[in-house]
Amino acid sequence: MRAVHLLSFGLLILAFAVLWWWVTYRDVIHYAYLPARDAAVCLVGQTGACSLARALCRGSHPLVAANYWWGTFWIGLAMASLSLTLVRA
Repeated sequence: MRAVHLLSFGLLILAFAVLWWWVTYRDVIHYAYLPARDAAVCLVGQTGACSLARALCRGSHPLVAANYWWGTFWIGLAMASLSLTLVRA
């Protein structure tokens, strides 16, 4: 796989992760159930507050949309970073 393809795919996964995170956490941020700063942690990791926020979201979202997995962000970042190591000098 060429570096440019890996970079593109990694960036696409990162964009998808951010969009998926936003769909999951926007209501809890909007209604101040969870401060934006704390919700931002849920983009890259898992805390008890993240689990609680996802549980609150399940009432307004389909289960699949409200079940954001933070590993998606790291997979996209790893792919984008790996592409940078494959570029020939």
